[in-house]
Amino acid sequence: MLPSVQQAHGTRKRVARTLGVMGESVLPSPLQWGHKTASVSPGGLIASVAQATNTALANYVALMDDREPCCSADGYFRVSIEIPLSRPLADQLMNGSTGYRAHYAASVTSGESFNRALVQAIAPLVIEAAWLYERFFPKEFCARSLLGRFSKLWYPKELTDPSAQALGALKPTIRYPRWVRYWHALPAPHKGLLAPVSEGASVLLNGTFVCDDGSDFEQKPDRSQELYERGWT
Repeated sequence: MLPSVQQAHGTRKRVARTLGVMGESVLPSPLQWGHKTASVSPGGLIASVAQATNTALANYVALMDDREPCCSADGYFRVSIEIPLSRPLADQLMNGSTGYRAHYAASVTSGESFNRALVQAIAPLVIEAAWLYERFFPKEFCARSLLGRFSKLWYPKELTDPSAQALGALKPTIRYPRWVRYWHALPAPHKGLLAPVSEGASVLLNGTFVCDDGSDFEQKPDRSQELYERGWT
């Protein structure tokens, strides 16, 4: 089942609406940033990721497991889905000078706004793809988690798991001054200065941890500040 014209139109409207809330962000210049990717606007990135998400869902290649329990709060669970992207798009989104981490480099507010714009463009597409998760949990739970206020995008577990070795082989390519100052005296790997892309080239959408009583839980309240200060969390 291919994405419909109506779905595509709805995605464009969500992108326009969420970008309108973001306002103008003073992003790092390409020279200041260091890591080179093809030039693309923040809105173009969000639209491309939404399109890739639509295609992945229609082709049954976006990966989703049963709901994930919270290790810090009993009774709270979330939905996570790994979305495959092309390698250039994954690199632009997570590592480029107009992408995800670059918005956090500009400011906490800019980063959170860009993250929210991505969530609001992608999550509704996933929620409507009930064939991917209906054997695990109901649509209502999926919507509560993915559209929750603490939902976020990040690298896949292949790159972030404590046992992962992939980052150790990479050389720093991001030269953003605040992050360089943070990492210069620390042992490698200098994660915030790296530009990793997973072997399968994907991004992880992690929903909010929610409870049956209607409450939610923020597992990493310092995440945005950490990204602003060091480029990694």
